[in-house]
Amino acid sequence: MSKKAANSKKKQDDGGVLPKIELLFIFIFFLVFITWTMSKCGSVQEEYKQDAKQDTPSTEPIKVPEQEKTTEIAPVEAKEKVVPKTVVKAPVKIEKRTVLYVLLDGLKLRKGYHLDSSIIKTLKLNDEVYYLNETTDFKQKINLGDRVAFEPWVKVRAYTGHEGWVYGAGVHYFKPKVVVDTLGQ
Repeated sequence: MSKKAANSKKKQDDGGVLPKIELLFIFIFFLVFITWTMSKCGSVQEEYKQDAKQDTPSTEPIKVPEQEKTTEIAPVEAKEKVVPKTVVKAPVKIEKRTVLYVLLDGLKLRKGYHLDSSIIKTLKLNDEVYYLNETTDFKQKINLGDRVAFEPWVKVRAYTGHEGWVYGAGVHYFKPKVVVDTLGQ
C-alpha cells in the first residue's frame, strides 16, 4: 500500500480534516455573527428613516390658534389692549451649497458674465464662494498672464452675501496647495 492511500484511509478513520464537533462550533459561530450583523443593519436603517422623517418638512398646514374676540362697550378711559402675539415657527430649510475656492488672487466678482460688466467685489486667493448652479452656455478665451484659459462664467455668492459672476478658471472645487520653495532659501 502506498503512503497516499494510507493517509487517506487514516483521514477517513479520524473523521475527515476537522472533527464534526469543530465544524458544528464554526457553523454556530457564523450563524450568530450573521444574525448580529443583520440586527445592526436594521437598527441603522431605522435611524436613517427617523432622521429622514425629521428633515422633511411636514405637508400638513400649520394650525394657528385664533385670538379671542373681545368687544368693549364705550370705554370710559383709554385702556391699553394686550393682544397676545402668536409665534409660528416655520420649518428650517437647510440649503446644500457647493463650495468653490478662488484660485486667482484679485478675481473680480462682476454683475454680468462679461469683462465689460461692473465689478461688485474683488476676491482674494483661497476665498470660499458658493456655486449658485448657473454657468454660461458659452466659453470665453481670456489671457490670465501665465496661461490662456477657455472657460465659461460661473454665478457665485461671496461669503459677504454679494452675488455675481466670476470667470470659471478662477474658481475650483478644491483649495489649491501652497507650494513652498525651500531650495531658494
